[in-house]
Amino acid sequence: MSLGQLLDRFVYLLIVPFDNLGTAWPILPVYTTLILGELYKSKVGYSHAIGNGFAMLWTGLSWAHGLANASVMSYLFSAKSLAWIVSAAAIGIGLFAIILGFRRKDKLLCAVLGHTRFTCYFLILFYPMQHVPQLVKWNWDNVWAILVFACPSWFLIYLMGRLGAKWIK
Repeated sequence: MSLGQLLDRFVYLLIVPFDNLGTAWPILPVYTTLILGELYKSKVGYSHAIGNGFAMLWTGLSWAHGLANASVMSYLFSAKSLAWIVSAAAIGIGLFAIILGFRRKDKLLCAVLGHTRFTCYFLILFYPMQHVPQLVKWNWDNVWAILVFACPSWFLIYLMGRLGAKWIK
């Protein structure tokens, strides 16, 4: 799969929830958190890691609840099993960030997990496949698009946040 095709998938994952207000409504608080977190958060620490950990944990549990209400067998033995893996990863990362934040041991890792751009990026891009599976099917091409554009997106979000913070001051 070419980089252009991955970029098309990436952009599609960003815009597909907004095809219908009903599917976009649950993800709007994550966009708001991303924007405000990048504009007003100058020092990231343990408390931010705990907050973002709770966001990941809550979202992972919500996704797992939605999957459990669907036909479990249809998800376990198909390509849709990625949905369970992503839900489990969100729960695991959330718990890990909460524990690290409370223990106050690894400042560097807490700084990474405390950035809203890290948490919100994954929540926003996995949302269409987790919450609106009739619009976006689970497949490895979508996952690769999310992973390939993670670092460039985080850098772009960082730059926009710094420019926006200077503009606000």
